[in-house]
Amino acid sequence: MFRHIPFIVWDLPTRELLHTMQIGMLDYIQKWIFHSMKRHEGLDKYNAIWLSVLAYHDLTPNNKSYKEVCEWNRKEMKEMSRYLLGVVTQSLQGRNPTQRPIFNRTIECTWALLEFYMYAGYKSQDDATLSYIGDALHHFHTLKDVFLLGRVGKKAKAKTNVLGTELVKKPMVDDETNADTSTPSKQ
Repeated sequence: MFRHIPFIVWDLPTRELLHTMQIGMLDYIQKWIFHSMKRHEGLDKYNAIWLSVLAYHDLTPNNKSYKEVCEWNRKEMKEMSRYLLGVVTQSLQGRNPTQRPIFNRTIECTWALLEFYMYAGYKSQDDATLSYIGDALHHFHTLKDVFLLGRVGKKAKAKTNVLGTELVKKPMVDDETNADTSTPSKQ
């Protein structure tokens, strides 16, 4: 992936910087999943499954639902990455069949990002793992729009609010105008 770019070893990003970037990506996908579950009315099921993850080996069980967690530390993020795909998959099972394509893309996108996260966490990389990382990242980027469906940016939201206010005011103005122009003979 990067083997054709000339570089000096000391200029490469440190492992700590790469880890911080990975944690940031996990944080984003968590937020996207949360909003997606909320939009598709699956947040309660998601939280119930989240809380049902059992302690196993070195995995700490969740004692708070996903929406109750305000801040994630690195250890929690690393643990969460081990079961997030299972929670998302189970949360989307048995839902509306017409939404199945969207749910499949959600699962696939989550899987691709977690695959990238796991491969990038290897202590050393070779050509094969770099290829896997590139493939996973590319796959994630082709699917991430599934999380952006229904999401509105600040500018669009502000414009919608202004238009909504104008629409509410317009019938009031029309009613006032009609009241002023109507006379007993016109009724």
